[in-house]
Amino acid sequence: MTRQPILPKRDRQRIPGAIRFYSIFAYITGVFLLLLCAEMLLKYIPWNRELGVGYEVFAGGGHLLNFVPSLPEYIDSAGGLNLSIGVLIVHGWLYVVYLISDFRLWTLLRWPLRRFVAIALGGIVPFLSFFVEHRMSRVARADLAEHNQRAEAHDAAILALRKQVADDEAGAATQAGEHGIPNASHDAPQTTTDTDESSETK
Repeated sequence: MTRQPILPKRDRQRIPGAIRFYSIFAYITGVFLLLLCAEMLLKYIPWNRELGVGYEVFAGGGHLLNFVPSLPEYIDSAGGLNLSIGVLIVHGWLYVVYLISDFRLWTLLRWPLRRFVAIALGGIVPFLSFFVEHRMSRVARADLAEHNQRAEAHDAAILALRKQVADDEAGAATQAGEHGIPNASHDAPQTTTDTDESSETK
């Protein structure tokens, strides 16, 4: 298995924010997904045995919470805000933002496609987003720490190499001075001068 190249510094600086962005919306989306599941159970299980239907939840209209039978005639006459529809709409938009956070984290860390799919499934399977968030955030932080460590080692190796080259050049110049060997940088102007003198003589 080939080792992944070191991530650019710009991407490594963005990853902590991407992890926080993903974690926040993973929990929010997970909570609204549970509310949506509760709303679906309340709506489609016939709790009202007389009418054989479930309930939709309304807020306001003279009551803090009002459980209205899920029949058009009851729903149309109910006052207030339909929380059942509201939860459905809010979860839909939250899931879009959740996918954006998933895509951002996935692209910054250069993860394989299966991790993107695993995170995406966390927003539509009840309770899964909490477990996926815990694992993926931990993996993301570990990957970031590894890339930072490798980048520091790489930078240290480059600095050491440059220092070694500079020391070798300084040592070579010192030895040349001790043995009376002229520096190559001083030979070039002398050669030009000799050539000009020869031309004048001719």
